[in-house]
Amino acid sequence: MIMSYAARVLRKGLRRVLLAQLSLTLAVAAGAALAAPPHQAPGRLGAALAGGAIAMASALVLAYTVGRADGKGGPAQAQFWLLGGAAARFVFAIVLLGVGLGVFHVSPLPFLIAFGLGQAAFLVPGVSSGL
Repeated sequence: MIMSYAARVLRKGLRRVLLAQLSLTLAVAAGAALAAPPHQAPGRLGAALAGGAIAMASALVLAYTVGRADGKGGPAQAQFWLLGGAAARFVFAIVLLGVGLGVFHVSPLPFLIAFGLGQAAFLVPGVSSGL
């Protein structure tokens, strides 16, 4: 499949976002584990990794829907994939955050900080390109 120029630029930006998300997640996880008392360090490390993983999975869903929207289905089908993907990412993130906090009772602070910084990583392509 031949990708349009816009899809290539977006995929390149998504690679930067994923790298930034991974870096931020690992930094938050290390900070949370080091700042915690020894008996709580593994739980806080896992919470931060889980929060970052949700943000990274959301970025992968975005990459998938952009790839589907770039197909030969026409503008209506592309709009369907992009809007449907946005809705799916929103629901996906809310459900996984709820499962992490409500079912697994992860430590909320590192979990939400890692997720929030993972979402903030979407600013990286714009900042690095001077937009």
